[in-house]
Amino acid sequence: MTICLQAEQWIKEFNSKTKILLINPPVQEVRYAWVRWNQPTTLLMLSTVLTEMHCDVQLLDFMLPSETGRVAIRDLAKQKVIGSTSYKARTYGMPMDEAAKNLRIVLKEWEPDHIIIDTLTSYWYETLRTLIPYLKTLIPDTRISIIGPYAAMETEHAKKMGATYLVTDYLDFQRCIPNYELYFKPITKKLNSDKLPRFGGLKFTQDPVNGLLEQVAVLRRNNIKDTVIFEENLFLHEGQILREFLSILNKEGIQLSFHGLCGIEIKDAPLGIFQEMYNGGYRSFFLEYEKQGNELIIDNYIRVYRELKSNKISSGNFAGFLMIGTPEDDLETMFRHSFQLLELCGSLIPKPYTPSFHTDEYKSYSRAGRLDLLSPHVFPLAEKNGISREEYMEFYQHTSFLNEKRLGQSFNFFDDHYCSIALKRSLGKKG
Repeated sequence: MTICLQAEQWIKEFNSKTKILLINPPVQEVRYAWVRWNQPTTLLMLSTVLTEMHCDVQLLDFMLPSETGRVAIRDLAKQKVIGSTSYKARTYGMPMDEAAKNLRIVLKEWEPDHIIIDTLTSYWYETLRTLIPYLKTLIPDTRISIIGPYAAMETEHAKKMGATYLVTDYLDFQRCIPNYELYFKPITKKLNSDKLPRFGGLKFTQDPVNGLLEQVAVLRRNNIKDTVIFEENLFLHEGQILREFLSILNKEGIQLSFHGLCGIEIKDAPLGIFQEMYNGGYRSFFLEYEKQGNELIIDNYIRVYRELKSNKISSGNFAGFLMIGTPEDDLETMFRHSFQLLELCGSLIPKPYTPSFHTDEYKSYSRAGRLDLLSPHVFPLAEKNGISREEYMEFYQHTSFLNEKRLGQSFNFFDDHYCSIALKRSLGKKG
């Protein structure tokens, strides 16, 4: 029987004698474009809390990329079919047989009393159907907890997975920094086939500037030079946190490569901040989608371009997000904005929308037991806005063709890139 606990009560299950295995499970998805940059930040911050409690903590990260930034991919035998559109679904992450082999080796010297799994989203639960029964068979006496959005937001659904505990709310990690050094522990290295992280994801803490500096110190100790600040808005408090942080790095001669993959809300950016970001080590700028009504706020995009135009930033590292799949989408606007963003930013990135937890749309899918439709890559609100899922797939092809120039092969549709193959297939069908 699964026991539901709030985080404050659940954390009391652990003491200095507890051996804990954290697991970032494999993901079953239609697409998983950002695998190189994803990191189980919640588990790494939880590791800091548990280590302070003197627990023995290790990590099995199925989604840890190789040096090339890739994870293993396996096509599912059956395609996902929604309406008239079929999707090739895949499992991403370390193959189960490799993980099983690593676990058996580790269990000869170290056996966990408690396993903690975080699924990162409320709809990435499919792989737990096989993972949890396997863990119970391999280590019958261990307790298993599921934390994160799936356990907290979809508690009734999560009860079916057979875990010992579900944590139905969230721990406060404001005072914590992610424990990257966990990856370098000998047992964790064995569990992860000796792979190590190639980048570190930073977070604002209760004392944001000092917290960022402390996290950078850990990265440098472990020779990790690439980083992303994972925040919804980098320009909180009129950009003072980011400005002070970058200024200290500059004064102390600390050099890292920052990748601006999220949180660049240009409407909140103070004047001159983008040049300061470049001087502080930022080498990519992916601008959040900014519009008023049905029109892009073009002047704001132009301001970013003017601040950065003297720096040599490749078009692949200067891009604008284009939110698609929203209830108010229309094809004409999507296509117009795609050309505008290409002109303003050099390249564009479609960013599929999915309803957030407390919206009526999310609740309707949850009540219907259709969590699989919450993946943004299947465009859950497509029927409501009158654009078919197939049309969204074709829009992805359109943006791939437009971005071809950043690969230095404009209009060369006879290579092996995805857009080239898609066009050849499309032409073959038309012919």
